[in-house]
Amino acid sequence: MSEQELTERLINGIIARLESEINEWSNNVRLRAEAELLEGVKAVIDKYSSTLENIDKELNMEREYRLYDEMMREKKEKLGILEEAYAEVVRRVKERINSMRGTNDYKKFLRNSILWATSIIGSQELVITVSKADEDVTKELVSELGLNAIINTTDEDLLGVIISSADGSIRVDATLDSRLRLMEHQIKTLLAHLASSS
Repeated sequence: MSEQELTERLINGIIARLESEINEWSNNVRLRAEAELLEGVKAVIDKYSSTLENIDKELNMEREYRLYDEMMREKKEKLGILEEAYAEVVRRVKERINSMRGTNDYKKFLRNSILWATSIIGSQELVITVSKADEDVTKELVSELGLNAIINTTDEDLLGVIISSADGSIRVDATLDSRLRLMEHQIKTLLAHLASSS
């Protein structure tokens, strides 16, 4: 082998070794850079993770608050509609009973009201308060039922009677308004059921 070939082989060997070292160094630098970058990203994530968690919690709380607010608004609307429906039912019932004044059906209504109140008071001696429009029919009923009653009238448009014992110790409100107040929960429950089933 000539000197020139030997020199070329030596130079090629050195170049190959340098290339190998450069590639290895380059790979090491790249791996080190990736590791440093990964460490940096991890440090940033660690640094801001609690902030991100807090933001996430705040967003969830905001969503829950909006949902709760929406549910309460909807519930308030439903209650408002239910109150309106109840008021309309009461108005119509009162109109219907009022339109019956002067009929046998209305007389039966007054008779039943007087009998119910009398049974609670437990006496035949009574003070009966009625609307002026019902004075005559009440006198008839007192006579028919054999009651010893003082009949007082009021300008208030009562549908039904208010009856007290003679000494005033017991008072029974047997008006339509009073009965409707006692049935308010039942009427509203029925209205809510009808609304949900339609």
